[in-house]
Amino acid sequence: MTTSTTTAVANKSEMKAEIPLGRNASGRSWKKVATKRSSSLTKTKVNNQTKTWEQRRAEKLHRKEVLELQKQLTEERVKAIRDKKERRLENEKRRTENEYEHAKKLSQSLNNSKLKSTLKTMSKKQLRQIKKTRVNTKTGAVEFIPAYSK
Repeated sequence: MTTSTTTAVANKSEMKAEIPLGRNASGRSWKKVATKRSSSLTKTKVNNQTKTWEQRRAEKLHRKEVLELQKQLTEERVKAIRDKKERRLENEKRRTENEYEHAKKLSQSLNNSKLKSTLKTMSKKQLRQIKKTRVNTKTGAVEFIPAYSK
């Protein structure tokens, strides 16, 4: 019994010795064997690890300038978007007011006594132009809806 255990131990030690250097015991080839610790690497002026006070100050100043420029550009972009939106809303408001004024004048020209005969003589295209007014509950503005919509 002792001979078989010693041979088993000897076989295991032989298997470990058979693994070639530069290869992991697990057989995972993508895992690299660590050869040096980062603390053992020397830091010299050659590999730019140490910088003078002036260099660090200049880098900090440059970084600050870049951040300020970036902030300014974003502010300009946001301002342009805001102005564009404001202009679009103003144009939309003016358009609805003009439409309301136009419809008001048109409704005055249609006399109630003549309304039936006028509607009968109108073409389909003209009938589609007739709109009803409705007050928007959210904005309080008067808006137009098609006469035959539900």
